[in-house]
Amino acid sequence: MHYANKQILNQNLGNNAFAWDERTAEYGQSPILTIPALIDGTLDDVKIGSQIVFEEIENGILRSCVGLENFVQLSENMIVFDNHNHAIYFWIDAVREGIIQPGFELIHIDEHSDLWNNDNHLDLEKAITNPEYAWDFTNLSCNVGNYILPAIESGLVGNMIRIENEYQIDAYIDYIPSSMSVLNIDLDIFAPELDHIPNEKKIKIIKNLLEKVQYVTIATSPYFIEQCRAINYLKNILEKIG
Repeated sequence: MHYANKQILNQNLGNNAFAWDERTAEYGQSPILTIPALIDGTLDDVKIGSQIVFEEIENGILRSCVGLENFVQLSENMIVFDNHNHAIYFWIDAVREGIIQPGFELIHIDEHSDLWNNDNHLDLEKAITNPEYAWDFTNLSCNVGNYILPAIESGLVGNMIRIENEYQIDAYIDYIPSSMSVLNIDLDIFAPELDHIPNEKKIKIIKNLLEKVQYVTIATSPYFIEQCRAINYLKNILEKIG
């Protein structure tokens, strides 16, 4: 388990590459981000931490985002983390554990597509047999916006269903997933800029899919949604289902 302990990302790679030069100038040294450890736990363990997990320059101002205290494995088939690129590691891990199989259907509920181009190519066979390689690829070769294409190109992900707006929510509100499917939720779907989409619709589609898929990855995405808001929505949805 390569998320057993908190890690520090100090290279100009992955999420740490965002605004690297500006941040280096700001700090007078190489900037660092924290990658929290993974624990087994409950919703009560999904808490805001104190370490910076993402930074970017926004309108000329450095914005530093605190993520989760820990990533939390809520059950064998459900995990919560902060930056969304971590999803690819946990998909690979779920394949390794026999929970899902390569070529699974990915149902992506997110404000963003996360389909930016990525010049790095995932060796799926190596990733499945070598957790260290999978961790390095996730954190050094991917960022929050470009982790899905390597998963598709390697055969890890088969069909992808994108649910990013009200039209797509309406189209898939009662969708029945394939027999091998993963629900990939970004809680930024509840960000204020998407308040024009009724929360009832968002919650309904998530609840419907949660009951039918084989595996669930959930990102709290601290750069895109305030973390208290994200966690409150997460608890509201899962407590009602539980």
